[in-house]
Amino acid sequence: MTQLTRRGQGTALLVSGIMLAAGALAGCGSAAGGGTTAGTSSATPDDETMSIVTCYRTHGDPSFPDPVYDPSDGRWHFAISPGSAPASTQQACQHLFPSSNASPPVPQAQFQKLVRYAECIRQHGVPNWPDPDPDGSFPLPSSINPKDAANQAAGTACQRYLPSSGHIDVHIVS
Repeated sequence: MTQLTRRGQGTALLVSGIMLAAGALAGCGSAAGGGTTAGTSSATPDDETMSIVTCYRTHGDPSFPDPVYDPSDGRWHFAISPGSAPASTQQACQHLFPSSNASPPVPQAQFQKLVRYAECIRQHGVPNWPDPDPDGSFPLPSSINPKDAANQAAGTACQRYLPSSGHIDVHIVS
């Protein structure tokens, strides 16, 4: 990730989920390699991102996948949620996530699509789905389970508002 949208505040845990067309809110998908499409500016993830992936692999999640590149926002994203790793892995690698560095805002056009995505999700049965933060991530309350069938159905219905990669970034707030 050139610019990860990660924040940890108190007990907040940043979770970056991949949203695939077939399982939009599932937060799980196949791990694409670190490749990019033609015309992208970054052929490999930055050192910070790879440090997190390496830490996860070293501390209990050896199959944690490589990050994936999203050409629509020019950033690297985790292929699966770091929050899906064992608690001991998360704890061992927590120091690698910035605690108060705000990520830069996403481009206005992308932000507006994410707002429409949130509105669509709410209209499709997830009334407490939040609007995105300025960095484009969604601060999900712990009451929202992205793997819930109703949430997945809403995500599928609203996938037209996702970035071209099908990725969104979420972080769980307590």
